[in-house]
Amino acid sequence: MRNSIISWKYFLAAYLIAVPAMSETTINIAGWGAKSGPLRSFGVNSQAIIDAAITRVNENGGVTLEDGTKAMMAVEYYDSGCNAEQGIAVARKVASETNALIGIGPTCSGVAAASFGVFQKKVDDASDTGLQMALLTDTAVRNGLAKISQWTFRNTPNEPDMYDKLFAWVAENRPEIKTIYGGTETDQGHSAGTYSKVIVQAAVRHGFEWVNGPIEGVNGTIVEGFKNVLSSSSNWLMADTNFSVQARAFKKSGADMFIVSSHPFTTCGFLKELYRQKGMPKMLVGLTSSSSAETMKGCSKQVEGMIIPTSFAPITDAAKEVAALAEANGGAADLHSAAAWENVMIIKQVIESVGITGDPANLQDERRKIRDGLEALETTEGLLGTVSRVQDEGEALKPYVFVQAQSGNWEVIHDPR
Repeated sequence: MRNSIISWKYFLAAYLIAVPAMSETTINIAGWGAKSGPLRSFGVNSQAIIDAAITRVNENGGVTLEDGTKAMMAVEYYDSGCNAEQGIAVARKVASETNALIGIGPTCSGVAAASFGVFQKKVDDASDTGLQMALLTDTAVRNGLAKISQWTFRNTPNEPDMYDKLFAWVAENRPEIKTIYGGTETDQGHSAGTYSKVIVQAAVRHGFEWVNGPIEGVNGTIVEGFKNVLSSSSNWLMADTNFSVQARAFKKSGADMFIVSSHPFTTCGFLKELYRQKGMPKMLVGLTSSSSAETMKGCSKQVEGMIIPTSFAPITDAAKEVAALAEANGGAADLHSAAAWENVMIIKQVIESVGITGDPANLQDERRKIRDGLEALETTEGLLGTVSRVQDEGEALKPYVFVQAQSGNWEVIHDPR
């Protein structure tokens, strides 16, 4: 009996040596996004996945601190709406009134453009009193936003590259498609900017012609002539509910391909009216943000056949697991919200590589460590494969696929990985 007790004591001692002690420290992160307004589902989805990711990290023992002990992670998620002033207020509050080590968010590109502007532009610039806390964005996707501040980073897809590859693929596989026409939400920065500066330009670059003749100044180069693209299109606002005039213009154009650059709510409103007017074209191309469960819930019949490039689809084991966890948490996984899972894992990786104590007295120094660690990353592991980083721009280059609306689901029709 005595030998058994001695053996058990040795076993317990060995176990305690092998397993890192649990610190009383908690590593806090902050998230914010649109949990109100017409894009509220985006914030709901991101929060659902951040919560799931934090739970997974903690189930697996937490995050390793500088001294080798383990700490749990926690998150507080704020509603920044799709409102620039609200987003700025949240960023200021988190940076100055909480001990969050880093932030994740926001949803809307317009909010990101405004709120990134209140962060310090260049690190160590003593004349710039802007916010000095790293922010790793999961959703706001408008091209080039992370350049605004050296404290802001994005894990979002590269739309110029994805749409360039999409129209090259369409030109090769659908030679009967010749002409294009389109429209966008002019009051939503991502929709309008991507449409006029990226999507139409990529289509023209690959030989597709604007149905009413060339648009002045548009030669396929990103941005050039974008104002003329908008004035040549039939557009709407995010709050619109009547699309009869726009649908009539699309139908009258007779173009082979319609480009509908809008978010799920107005995409469905517009397509329902276009369908009612019997104006559906040979091909529909949509905005990345509409490759979502919300679009399918809103208009699966009318969106049938639409093609969209996206950086997320449940085609790997990891992606399938995250999609299931999102649903279990009351959300849905798409190219935006799935990035939130990746962001939590990136943050854990950086914390463990740069050495963090989690001591509130060291908060500002450790926020700087996290920023430097993010900038140093060359690659990260994404749900669809390896993500490369553009360090001097704070941007990501993510694997992507092309999906098509088929019988109520987004099905992968081309996988260039």
